[in-house]
Amino acid sequence: MSWLARPSRCLSRVNPTTRLVAPVSTCRSSQRCIQGASAVAQDHHSSHTSSAVDDGSSSFLPNHTASAAQRPRPQTNPIDDLISQTPIVQALRRDPTYTESRPHLAMNPSLRPNHFVAGPNSGPGKITVPPYVWMAKNPRTAAGTTTSRMVSVFHIGVQLCGHPGFVHGGLLTVMFDEAFARCVSTSFRSGLGMTANLNVDFRKPALPDRLYVLRAETVKVEGRKAWVEGTLTSLPPVGDTSEPVMVAEGKALFVEPKFAEVCCDDKFPQDDCQTDSANKSMVPLYRG
Repeated sequence: MSWLARPSRCLSRVNPTTRLVAPVSTCRSSQRCIQGASAVAQDHHSSHTSSAVDDGSSSFLPNHTASAAQRPRPQTNPIDDLISQTPIVQALRRDPTYTESRPHLAMNPSLRPNHFVAGPNSGPGKITVPPYVWMAKNPRTAAGTTTSRMVSVFHIGVQLCGHPGFVHGGLLTVMFDEAFARCVSTSFRSGLGMTANLNVDFRKPALPDRLYVLRAETVKVEGRKAWVEGTLTSLPPVGDTSEPVMVAEGKALFVEPKFAEVCCDDKFPQDDCQTDSANKSMVPLYRG
């Protein structure tokens, strides 16, 4: 079984005493739906610190208390806790080959409002919390090129639907595009790759108020071109023992633009590329 197709049973091994996540269909009103698990988050762009959240939506989330020692980093709301307790996340945090980051939190705050994912599509009921990202570099190829693989875990709320009760396919495409750009960033000296071609095959409907796992891997690099492939899997609710569902597969070609070379010639060390005026607003979004 390939790395991209590896199943991710992330929510089945939970404490039997925890409460179950109520399906979206059981909400008695649209207001209650919006106040569910995806709405417990405060605007994650406003603060990086932890805060107690209690909006009466505890029935959507596991009723557990984690000690400070169990939490590798400060949590902002119950969705973060839900992500942290999944086996795939726990395994990634134990794997020394992966480096964890949260790119949206590392962005310059002035850039977030205009970033399509971190801005208008993030917050309660949307991309509920900043996605978690794990990156690992593959061994250098015989040609000396660098490729990477990555895993991103995020929660999609109820306000990003197309057809009622189903996540908009355009959003899934955007999530592939953003993840792919980050995955190929290590293959380019400037750290910046732009989408030349992106194909997404939708396999199953994606449901809102679910956790999603996006796996990506750079499969080929030739000069300023890099090819990347990935899968997007939906995890079952807490207490549901069904298998994760692959909702989409994607592949893309990224190209390092020539203007990205302005600060990456022999006169500038690579680390300075991220501070040069030509690229400082873009490169940090995908590398780091």
